[in-house]
Amino acid sequence: MRNASFGSFLIAALLACYLINCFSPLRLEYDSIHYFALKDCLEHSCPPGFQAADDPRPYGYPALLWLLSRMCLLYPFTIALVNLVYLAGALYFTGKLFQHEKGPATSRKLETGVVVLLLGYPFIKYFAYPLSEMQYLFFACGSLFFFRLYTDRGMRAGSLVVAFLFAGAAIFTRAVGIALVPALLAGLGWHHREVLVRHWKVAGLLGLVTLAGLFAGLRDLNGMLYLNSVRRTGPGWKVLLGKHLAEWGELLLNVPAGKFATIGRWIFIAAGLLLMAVVFYCLMRRKKKVPVTVSVYMVLYSVLIFSWPFFDVRFWIPVAPLVVMILLQGLPVRTLLIRAMVALYVVAGLGALVYSTYTAFDKRALARNQAGGRYRNEYETHFFGKPLQDTVVPVDPYVLHVLETCK
Repeated sequence: MRNASFGSFLIAALLACYLINCFSPLRLEYDSIHYFALKDCLEHSCPPGFQAADDPRPYGYPALLWLLSRMCLLYPFTIALVNLVYLAGALYFTGKLFQHEKGPATSRKLETGVVVLLLGYPFIKYFAYPLSEMQYLFFACGSLFFFRLYTDRGMRAGSLVVAFLFAGAAIFTRAVGIALVPALLAGLGWHHREVLVRHWKVAGLLGLVTLAGLFAGLRDLNGMLYLNSVRRTGPGWKVLLGKHLAEWGELLLNVPAGKFATIGRWIFIAAGLLLMAVVFYCLMRRKKKVPVTVSVYMVLYSVLIFSWPFFDVRFWIPVAPLVVMILLQGLPVRTLLIRAMVALYVVAGLGALVYSTYTAFDKRALARNQAGGRYRNEYETHFFGKPLQDTVVPVDPYVLHVLETCK
């Protein structure tokens, strides 16, 4: 205990706050309902016309819900606790991924990164939800970590196999995990670049075959989910760029953009553009300290999400730990401006943590504010037997079923 740092105590305190929030009632979002429907398809059947019958989502997270159900552990607390374990594991993998040497300075930097991430409002808000973000984050960061073990410990084949197995689990959780495959292959090629140069013809042929296989896989993966969804929903590139840049702005300012008026949207877009530019600067400045796999993965993941015509800051949770660690590698953190921004970030994060804890133990507030009040009638019926206000919106029986069977 005498050797524990102040950063370690901060991390432990924040994790304790997260653990307290595990006692919240079930927090639902639109996608959560679909994951429960997919779980029911695994557990019972998926008849034609059922809302999950044609759902293109991978079954990785519904499989977890099904497993918890089969073990009689499908409760809000266990869902949140499993997600918290996933998050803690992902942060451990990320810390080890960027730990280039041992020493007090490196430990302080990594502890600072973990504290910043745990104070990020997207993590505070979404960790307890029945959503796939934390599971995907765990497998994606684990894949990158085990690949680094392969390159750092004498190229042991076991670590490489585990890295690809984790990538497969990430793809089974979320389709965007396909970005891990070319990232791992790029890291493999860079690590063995001398051999590839000597046998460039064979390497080129293998590269073409790999690209063809990845392209075919993308075409089959959920019916080209990402690119087809752009064509189906129809937002232009300006809308996609502006909305997703605003999400990066939310990562930097640590507050939701939806709470501000139209003029605030441009502030978030500018903040997101600034954050992306600074991350790119840090990547170039410290490129020797950032693994090739991380750089390629971040670029490919970002390309896929920027073409995704649905908008939520949680889609960036899988790369947020990498962004924070890259910034810590390349920025002069003692600069007064950066310290002021960090202070504002911390205040906003503490506010998000207090608000999350408040709604966790106030059922009326949770029913009123969860998912923007989308499921207010269902929550109030679940908590109090009926909606607490007159409304013409009927209670969704399936949402109520989820709340009643997972409590």
